[in-house]
Amino acid sequence: MNRSLFRIKLTFIFLLAAGSFSSCIVSSRSDIDVFNKREYSSAVSVKTIRVPMFIGKPIVKNYLRFDENVPGDIISLTNGIKKVRVTLAETTNPKLVTAFRTSINRLSGAEWLSVHNGSQWIYLKVDQNDQDVIKRITVSISVPEANQLVYVNVKCHLTPDQLSKLINYTMHSEKGNSFLEGAGKKLKKPSN
Repeated sequence: MNRSLFRIKLTFIFLLAAGSFSSCIVSSRSDIDVFNKREYSSAVSVKTIRVPMFIGKPIVKNYLRFDENVPGDIISLTNGIKKVRVTLAETTNPKLVTAFRTSINRLSGAEWLSVHNGSQWIYLKVDQNDQDVIKRITVSISVPEANQLVYVNVKCHLTPDQLSKLINYTMHSEKGNSFLEGAGKKLKKPSN
């Protein structure tokens, strides 16, 4: 009896793992059109990772629980995240960095956060529906010292207050403070 139960559990774990590999796709294409343009194809290396949430959420929650300073309501916000896609691009072409920044500014959504520290910058844009629920968050980052551009596309179900809590916690954390020192920043929360 115990042996057959063990086999059933092992088979279930194997099937779950096999299903997760198909949902965790690494691609050399991006949903940001500027990275796919022929004129930049030789000057950029792109990797796009789609994170399976049934694996990602428990890892993030456990990581946050290790830090005693993270409040429980911040950890619970991970429940509102539905899908995450991360694009990492490496380039030394300054024209591509400018084109990336321009394409980010043209994306739909309201700009909630804009941080500039020299040639390093972060933009956070938010799409919300008529019921004041945030459905999508995009984060765009330029890391010039590593010749990297990062684009994160998060599908979610959060309220503006929940997102504000998350942003404020991040900005006031130790790592957030070290980046924001000397940075020109503006935080916007659209009023409805």
